[in-house]
Amino acid sequence: MSGRSHYSVLGISPGAKPDAIRRAYLSQARRWHPDRPSGDPEQMRAVNEAWQVLGDMRSRAAYDRSLAQSAPTPAGSPRPAGSPRPSRTPPSPPEPPLEIVGIRWRWVSLAATVLVAVAVALIFMATSATDDSNPTNPVKASAPVSQSRPEAGDCFLIGTTTLISVGCDQPHDGHLVEWVPLGAPCPPKTELHWVRAAQRAVCYQRPTG
Repeated sequence: MSGRSHYSVLGISPGAKPDAIRRAYLSQARRWHPDRPSGDPEQMRAVNEAWQVLGDMRSRAAYDRSLAQSAPTPAGSPRPAGSPRPSRTPPSPPEPPLEIVGIRWRWVSLAATVLVAVAVALIFMATSATDDSNPTNPVKASAPVSQSRPEAGDCFLIGTTTLISVGCDQPHDGHLVEWVPLGAPCPPKTELHWVRAAQRAVCYQRPTG
């Protein structure tokens, strides 16, 4: 995902409003979460990172400043007052001996291999969790925040076959009121969703605002 801005990862413009950023995050999270058939752990990691930066006003402002500083200067733009005039023909640095180049390349390759292995291990640890919706036959599932099945009072995202617990301060699909058997009614002002992995339904309230 190197070279892509957080705005590009979420598919929004740099001038997007907070509500648009939140909706874009939810859409991308449902699309790339490893619990989905089209899931991609690496893409999901980038989506979560983009939300952590753009979902907070202060971190987003700092990120926008860094983008502005790293933007290339357009050709023909005036040179800032007091800045040194660039040399037309800068001297070329001496080339290192071939032996040193070979040693450096081997060290770079080894470091890259180690970093990739560490990244894969961290992604696996962050995205693998146990779904205990069926205590007699635990099923492996993926959850970005919690490793337990949501209970009354919890907030969640709707996965393919189960619910994914998330903090209520994070974007979510609903606030769980109670679990009910199939066919049982829900309390007033709640909605029902069938959870296939648990073979039960939940009554929940959609987030407001």
